[in-house]
Amino acid sequence: MCRSAAAVEGKTMGRAEQIESISAGGLNDLATAIRHMGAYVDTLRERIRLLEAVIENFPGGLSLFDNNLEMVLCNEQQKAMLEYPAELFANGNPTLEDLFRFNAARGEYGPGNPDDHVARRIALVKKRHPHVYERTRPNGMIVEIRGAPLEGGGFVTTYLDVTEQRRNQAMIAHMAHHDGLTDLPNRVLFTDRLRTAIALAKRGGLMAVHCLDVDNFKPVNDTLGHKGGDELLVAIAERLKESVRENDTVARLGGDEFAIVQTGIREQADAAVLARRVMSKFAAPFSVGGSQVKIGMSIGIALAPKDGTTTDDILVKADTALYRSKSGGRSRFSFFEAE
Repeated sequence: MCRSAAAVEGKTMGRAEQIESISAGGLNDLATAIRHMGAYVDTLRERIRLLEAVIENFPGGLSLFDNNLEMVLCNEQQKAMLEYPAELFANGNPTLEDLFRFNAARGEYGPGNPDDHVARRIALVKKRHPHVYERTRPNGMIVEIRGAPLEGGGFVTTYLDVTEQRRNQAMIAHMAHHDGLTDLPNRVLFTDRLRTAIALAKRGGLMAVHCLDVDNFKPVNDTLGHKGGDELLVAIAERLKESVRENDTVARLGGDEFAIVQTGIREQADAAVLARRVMSKFAAPFSVGGSQVKIGMSIGIALAPKDGTTTDDILVKADTALYRSKSGGRSRFSFFEAE
């Protein structure tokens, strides 16, 4: 009996120790799990903080829409750049359709029915294609817009102000194709316009090249100096531009050499009319540095396709006609003659 009681008591104590051991182990595991969860939460908070920093420091607008096209976020840069009023967010974030409708109503998409603008954009969004395009806002700002669909639905869109970049690109392109002094097309752009005009004349019609050379420019330049000479060249360019139609091209080829591409003419006489008009512009003297300067203009004319069908052909023959004008007494115009 006594042995049995002792055995029972021993077994009972052993089980209690086991339970206590198991409980202690479970608590340790729970504590470890809590520590891991805390570390995970801290990591998650840090990632969220970094994500928020990226969103708010993104060099432009950034917005996110879910698969129902409800706005999830819109950074402050976008609100400021696109001039979103506080009322737009008064009842929470707007839907993408709300945003389209707001923009259409204030003229962001240009003229037209606002409902048509909204419907067209919603239809494009539903196709879920990535897109990149530029939009010029009513205030003149040029915005580059990039949209990308997200896996599982939704869209992320970025907005960058590229106004200055596009202006610089346009200025560089303009400088590459225009004379720095007179702002007329230079030889590069002139040749391109001439090539196009000849190609059109080959299909039917006629075009003319006028090669122009200022008479007695060097003595004037020597007398007035380079500053006065430059002032005179600018004034010459203005009178030449006044002589031609919008679809004609006046170019400065270098020094005191100019040229005109005349398009859309029907006969040689049309080219003669322009040449006489140009020469009449030089009948009155120029005022340069307080002095009255009288100069003339010699002109040589070649026609395409009559005199040639390449830029080199036409320019050589117009230059030959110019030589005839200068050797024949100056301040006159001549057509190229094969004989």
